Amino acid sequence: MDYTTSHISFLVSVGLFTIALFALSLADRCVIGARWFAASTLIEFIKTALQGLNGHIPRLYTVCLANELNVLAFFAMFLGFRWFVVRRPFRAWGWLIPMAATMAVYPFMFLLKMRNWSFSVIGLPVLGICLATILVLWRQKNERFAIPARLTAFLVGINFVMLLYRCVLSIRENSAVGITTPWQDPRWMYSMLVILFVAYCLLLMYTLFTVLEMHANVTHVAGVDALTGALNRRMLMKYASRKFDLSLQTERPLAAIAVDLDNFKRVNDTYGHGGGDVALCAFVELVKETLRPDDVIARTGGEEFVLVLPGMDRDSAAALAENLRYSLEQMRIHYDGRLITMTTSAGVTERRPEDSLAAMLERADRLLYRAKAHGRNCVVTDDHLAQHPKPILVERLRGSRSQSGKMA
Repeated sequence: MDYTTSHISFLVSVGLFTIALFALSLADRCVIGARWFAASTLIEFIKTALQGLNGHIPRLYTVCLANELNVLAFFAMFLGFRWFVVRRPFRAWGWLIPMAATMAVYPFMFLLKMRNWSFSVIGLPVLGICLATILVLWRQKNERFAIPARLTAFLVGINFVMLLYRCVLSIRENSAVGITTPWQDPRWMYSMLVILFVAYCLLLMYTLFTVLEMHANVTHVAGVDALTGALNRRMLMKYASRKFDLSLQTERPLAAIAVDLDNFKRVNDTYGHGGGDVALCAFVELVKETLRPDDVIARTGGEEFVLVLPGMDRDSAAALAENLRYSLEQMRIHYDGRLITMTTSAGVTERRPEDSLAAMLERADRLLYRAKAHGRNCVVTDDHLAQHPKPILVERLRGSRSQSGKMA
């Protein structure tokens, strides 16, 4: 395959990937990284099209402008990968000053026909961006992107080596005597073919990162209760199964709490379903303030919830449940000019050696019903009614949950 055929094939591929990435970015506007990838491929498409017009329009456009667009394409690529693996706003704008200065100097060097040095100068920002991209990808800690990030870092590393090699060729004027264009030098040609191959692979990586993120978003939405933000039953079982197996392997404790809001039908009847929704959200927020990063709360029914607490024994879980019970009892939720008060009952258990996950959760549920039979507004463990010293009452001041409801 000669250079012209490779160039046309790459142009068509970039065009197709540009369309696909723009479509994906529009399908899920939350995936900001896909927009950067789409911008990168669009710039790459324009650059490649300009290079294909070499000999038909001035070289100022086919070479000088194309090389500057290449810098912008790599920078958009860097921002795209950074969004996926860092998820923090980019604030290091200061290091862009050297890049902008280089891009400003390059046209003058090109017009002065300093070809050997001008190519190396415009290559410097790309080399810097490649190194920054490799660093970001290699340091990422997201399990979802572990393998793609390492593979992409390897590809960008190959691109860095090839570009550096071409810069050295350009500076040392290593083209053979009598050759009128760089493409007649096999070293220049083969290094460019390697760069084209890496570019193909990076296009695939753009798509892979985007699809993985969109799949994770869909999975998250499918596993979360739309009203409260707690996990749903399906995601609870998936998470709890993983933590249950880990607890068996490490012999660490695992506790579960089944919770039910007492007489919640009264809340709906008195304040309407809007008030009930605000109350449910307020309760989940209260629980999330108390839980550790590995703990989860799931909504398993209308006003029924389950908490899974890895590494926590029964007594510690009972103390947590009692604190939640007391905090909810003292909480006042403002809704439509009125105050909503609630209480809760809870059943607490921990994993036993002979347990299955289903058996543990079923036991927590039975203990919950024992708490309700005991008069509600209490916590019951495997052995007894939990009695814990009540903390000093501190008024809870919360912001508005919605336009019509707030907590205090």
